[in-house]
Amino acid sequence: MRRKPSQERSRQVVEALLEATGQVIAERGLAQASTNHIARRAGISIGSLYQYFANKDELLAALFDKLVDDLGHAVDRGVPLLLEADLPTMVRGLLQAGFAFMRTNETLYLELARNWDQQSSQRVLRSLERHMQEAFRLYALRHYRELQIDNLPVAVFVATNSTVFTIMRYLSLPQPPCSREQLLEELTVMVANYFERHIVRTEAGKNPA
Repeated sequence: MRRKPSQERSRQVVEALLEATGQVIAERGLAQASTNHIARRAGISIGSLYQYFANKDELLAALFDKLVDDLGHAVDRGVPLLLEADLPTMVRGLLQAGFAFMRTNETLYLELARNWDQQSSQRVLRSLERHMQEAFRLYALRHYRELQIDNLPVAVFVATNSTVFTIMRYLSLPQPPCSREQLLEELTVMVANYFERHIVRTEAGKNPA
């Protein structure tokens, strides 16, 4: 971003541009979305757009940052309600929060998924890893008497990347091999079983012989 918004008016301009970027991509597709279309939709001159963003790629990067931040907050809001649950329920709840978020603007997210390789995928993954690591850290703290998660950063890295790439691949297919509910169930089993391998049961959490 060329110019960081420091005043309320500037922040409103940036928010309008990002909102317009998402709308234009959803309507026209990523390839056909131009800065002229975006400026027009936002009600802002193209010159004003270029004061904040040098090109379309910078706009897309900023849009991705916003969407990932919104997704992270959506996941975070569900975490307190899941801390008392068993591990599969915890995992399923986090995945459901992600799927529910995508349904809020499905046309846009499907178009971005189809062009996943062209987008700021590393930024997305790093942000999701941070949110997931915090969620499982809180879960481990709540259940510290029964379990510990061994090597949490590595477990979160593998689980998050595997899940995100599976979902992006699924969304990019014109004819997915299963329903979304089936995908949710399979991912729940996969991730819960993977984390189960990293759990060290304490004496309090072991079943009596």
